[in-house]
Amino acid sequence: ISPVGVAFDDSLRLYVTDSSGKLFAFGADASPLRVLESAGSQKFQRPTGLAYSPKSGLLYVVDTLAHAVHALRPDGSSAFSFGARGEGPGQFNFPTHIFRSGAGELFVTDALNFRVAVFDEEGKFRGSFGHHGDGSGDMALPKGVAVDRAGVVYVVDSMFDNLQLFTREGGFLLTVGDRGTGFGEFWLPSGLFLNEAQELYVCDTYNHRIQVFRIRDGGADGPA
Repeated sequence: ISPVGVAFDDSLRLYVTDSSGKLFAFGADASPLRVLESAGSQKFQRPTGLAYSPKSGLLYVVDTLAHAVHALRPDGSSAFSFGARGEGPGQFNFPTHIFRSGAGELFVTDALNFRVAVFDEEGKFRGSFGHHGDGSGDMALPKGVAVDRAGVVYVVDSMFDNLQLFTREGGFLLTVGDRGTGFGEFWLPSGLFLNEAQELYVCDTYNHRIQVFRIRDGGADGPA
């Protein structure tokens, strides 16, 4: 009804969240495998962001209305969950997107706490950065998040119509884009994904397109 997030595992099984309350799993040949409506005893309220860890073999599912992240095994059973509603460390206020970095950390956009929260693969809180505001490095409606192999964190902000870059510790680096319809401009961007080739995909929602950027190793002086 309302597909939101997608992720593949090591066996090329495809997982799709439906924000109406379901998680769909498909085989590598696109055959339906299962439909989940809960993580263990916890019924999905609004599943959104997805991330898979090849190290742990777990699929991480953000449930926005439950203010939690669920970790599922390949058979669909629940491994553990973390998070609760609040403003404290490890708590969420309507989380949306999630990304697993190459270093094995989980970055979650905690949208209405106006920050990015960081966890290890066991759900242990490792820190957070970001605050509400309208200046460079501030956040208004953070959504998609990704981390490159140099540890730079990319955060889409739908309210600002831009992409902001931070250090792993949250130091502000750069803003990319503004409201518009040209290349490098955005209109209510949302999802974000970075592949192993260091190509960054931005879901430019109201422009009805995907924009693709290449991350240069070593910054502007690195190879194309």
